[in-house]
Amino acid sequence: MHCNEVEQQLGPYVDGELSPVDREALQCHLESCASCQAELAELNELVSRIANPGSVAVPEQLWESIEQELHHADARPHRRKRPVRLRATGWAIAAGLVLAVGLGLFGLSTLDTPAKASTVDFGVLLDALPLDAQKAFRKFLVRYDGKPTTPVAAKRIASELNFDTPSELPGGFRLQSVYELRIGGAKGIAAAYDRDGEFLAAVFHPPMRHERFGSHENYPCVIGQHCGHKVQVGEWKLVHLTDPTTCHCLLSRLNEQTEIPAVMAAIAPKISEGDALDSHGRP
Repeated sequence: MHCNEVEQQLGPYVDGELSPVDREALQCHLESCASCQAELAELNELVSRIANPGSVAVPEQLWESIEQELHHADARPHRRKRPVRLRATGWAIAAGLVLAVGLGLFGLSTLDTPAKASTVDFGVLLDALPLDAQKAFRKFLVRYDGKPTTPVAAKRIASELNFDTPSELPGGFRLQSVYELRIGGAKGIAAAYDRDGEFLAAVFHPPMRHERFGSHENYPCVIGQHCGHKVQVGEWKLVHLTDPTTCHCLLSRLNEQTEIPAVMAAIAPKISEGDALDSHGRP
């Protein structure tokens, strides 16, 4: 199963509505996918919060105001007056308050809040990297709604970012595809390259408050004359170089001293020595 399929079935899974076959397939996917595990944990937490919303403090004036409103309604012409029985309707009001709280929690959890929009999760890419780099990259694209585009359109879509997707990179990597990404409320761009079967990918997005790397360690590194950071999984490296507008992320097996600087200069053509920021967003 793919992540987008799993995300659509997590609700029925939690509710116990999946068939045994679908349930087994989903559980098999969850065992090896940290991103979907996180989605399931969030969904379970949401269900728990809705089921147990806690007590709601009722203002002292509420019952009096409701009684007055009902009294005025009964006093209007052409309506038969009837006695007000607040106790009989108290459960319905309380149920309405619980429902309102539950719906409020659900709405907050499904919208792109600032906290979610300020985070990019590379764990979904890194966790699957040892098995197949290209499949891991496609999984990342699915996670962030990747849509095919062109190099020219990418410049227009993410005009505030400093990046380039040349048809060929130093070392002979040729451009295969470009994608538009949606990371929270921000636009991003991704590009895939190939050199005689060797895969390389670049991702560009606005600087985020947090970058998640799953269980993988993030280390500082030097790329040419710039301070950056990297995550290494086997022979693969995810290298980041950030300027005030853009985080340039390069996934490759290239040497960070002898090969990556030239590639990074090609995909981040406007970056200067004074512009580079470290992994904490500092010059």
